[in-house]
Amino acid sequence: MSKRKMKILAATYLTALLTALALLAMVSYSHLQVYRRQAGYDAARAFRQTVDAVDTLSASLEKSLYATDGGMCGEICAEICADARAAETALAALPFSTLEHEQVKAFLGQCGDYAYTLCREAAEQGFTDKQRKTMAALSDKAGELADTLYAMRDELSSGELTMDSREVRLVNTERQGTLLSEAMGEAAGSFSAEALRYDGVYSEQDKPFNEPADETKTRAAAAEYFGVPAEELELVGYYADGSCNSYLCGTQTACVTAKGLIRLTDSRLVGEPTLTVFEGRERAEAWLETLGYEGLSLCSSEQRGPLLLCRYAPVTDGVRALDRSLRLTVALDDGSLYALNAVDLERREANFAWTVSESEARAAVPEGLTLWQLGKVSVESPGGRAVPCYELICFNRQGETVTVYVNAETGKQQEIII
Repeated sequence: MSKRKMKILAATYLTALLTALALLAMVSYSHLQVYRRQAGYDAARAFRQTVDAVDTLSASLEKSLYATDGGMCGEICAEICADARAAETALAALPFSTLEHEQVKAFLGQCGDYAYTLCREAAEQGFTDKQRKTMAALSDKAGELADTLYAMRDELSSGELTMDSREVRLVNTERQGTLLSEAMGEAAGSFSAEALRYDGVYSEQDKPFNEPADETKTRAAAAEYFGVPAEELELVGYYADGSCNSYLCGTQTACVTAKGLIRLTDSRLVGEPTLTVFEGRERAEAWLETLGYEGLSLCSSEQRGPLLLCRYAPVTDGVRALDRSLRLTVALDDGSLYALNAVDLERREANFAWTVSESEARAAVPEGLTLWQLGKVSVESPGGRAVPCYELICFNRQGETVTVYVNAETGKQQEIII
């Protein structure tokens, strides 16, 4: 083949390749535009759903002012909880996240959690005057938030606001109007969770007094556990109130307070298990004795791969304090202590009034369950309060374990675990 023909053939192949690449680029660009439009439509729809859900939440909260019987109050609480969850879900679908964004989510979460906490009480006796007052305040705030979001929706439709995306967030990208996230940051910053006191997750909690920890003493305690000189430990963290210091030694990190080691984590890769679950429990008991923890009873143990997770609780006068439990993890490849969490043991022991007898607690076992074991425990409520309960371990018709906790102060079911 002559050189001229080779050049013609090469030019032909090159032209065909460039044409194919150009066509591929055109198709890819067309698809990218479709994806961008779809993402924009999805984000706009998520924002509209957020606005509608917040408006519905405000209306549901306002209904509480006019409900009189317990059944209607319980139904309204369920509506509020569902509306708040819907608003949170829609808000989470927006293509941005800011501090103000998280504050709004906290407010929505508080509305839903407050209503959820009142469900049982309201279904029996309706809302109290204090609860109605709280609901009214939350309704007003939700209404203000809805009005703010409605205004932003109109500005988004008119082009005054631009929906966020990765492209428009680039510094060198030309923008048309203000970003929606910036507008929410300016207008929605005041819609944060209220300072409410109730038995729920978002309740305002009293800060416990923590004894200040001397760094020299905590370092010495950590060095004693690791078995290394104190100067070899690296201080990697501490609490703002000075009550706890964290030290790194190899792959392990220990948190030490004035009372001793309260938390331990390990980042090493655990090998294949060589110990049985029974042997792992024995190692866990030995570690408790080594660390100086006494008077603890094993509540549960679970094997997860090469790790054995054990939970212990202190026992006082026959009552197991499940709200003040200790969690300990043993590596089943060599029996070493892999993780420890004894923070809950720092809680103050509560005094209870056991007004319900064991025979009355037995009567709370539902039909279809066979009672196997009954004991006294204290559990933690959603708001962190210690609640005295009778623990009824039962079996259903399928032989599965069902645990029913009966409140020892009211005689009503506190929790059911399957």
